[in-house]
Amino acid sequence: MKTRARFLHVAAVGLCFLISGRVLAKAPPSSDHAGPRPKFSSKIHIPVQLAPEVTSLPPVGYELAFADEFNGDGIDTQKWGFRLDSKMLSAQQPENISVRNGNLEIALRKESVRGKGYTGGGVISRETFVYGYYEARFQTPPAEGWHTAFWSMKHSFPGLPKRQALLELDYCEQDGGDPHFFSFGIINQRPDAKKRQSWNGGRWVIENAPDTSADFHVWSCEFTPETIRFYFDGRLTKELSSTGFSHDDMSVWFSVIASTLKGDRWVDESRLPNVVRCDYIRVYQHPRYREAEVAMRAASLALHPPSAKQSPGRPTSSGGLNDLN
Repeated sequence: MKTRARFLHVAAVGLCFLISGRVLAKAPPSSDHAGPRPKFSSKIHIPVQLAPEVTSLPPVGYELAFADEFNGDGIDTQKWGFRLDSKMLSAQQPENISVRNGNLEIALRKESVRGKGYTGGGVISRETFVYGYYEARFQTPPAEGWHTAFWSMKHSFPGLPKRQALLELDYCEQDGGDPHFFSFGIINQRPDAKKRQSWNGGRWVIENAPDTSADFHVWSCEFTPETIRFYFDGRLTKELSSTGFSHDDMSVWFSVIASTLKGDRWVDESRLPNVVRCDYIRVYQHPRYREAEVAMRAASLALHPPSAKQSPGRPTSSGGLNDLN
């Protein structure tokens, strides 16, 4: 009798475990995205510190050469073209670009376009520059999964001769999962390079910036024939020689794409739709570097003449193999 009772007890316990196991099997797994995003690190990303003092910018002697304060009713298409590629997790759409309340706005949406599940956008200056002081004031999105970038690189607009970019200067690359983190750097885009890569073996990162999604901040860079200096809110982040890499005439870009770059784990759909705002974009140039810029443009054209082939109406990419923008 005791044996039979023990058997029934064991069977009942086993049945409970079986039922429990089936219930657990049907329950959704715990999210891998719960909690704060883990700190990002990589071999090529080198942490640096903000200088303690604030520098008066633009530097003395610079004159305003290009600016958009975004005070009108719409984007000035005489100044700007649109980023139209499909890259990472989003397709970039001109419909996502607008001007409201004194800001450029880039809409971030969950929608299926050209095989991507999200849409972002960006603007590209039609005018090109080489040496100068580049500056933009903007606010990053408060959502994981969006890559905001302010940068310069050659771009071939539809209908114009196409030429390979030689240089990319990244003034800010910020990924929404950690609003206190952003990177910047120099990327070799030369066509004769064995591998397009970050110049000097790395990219630099600020890990303890103020929350860039909570308020507007200013990212800037001074680029001369001899030196390049990066700044955040007027504080120097990196200074180094600019003589070790190719120089180029470049358009100015401001864009936001969906991605899981630099530690972001997913696109936080609970924060969509959303918008990124840019207060202004400005370029200053110094009379001292005008002759050097003319000479650089001529040398660049001689070494890398434009292709007779016109660029397509909708580019499929916007940079080199390692370009993350």
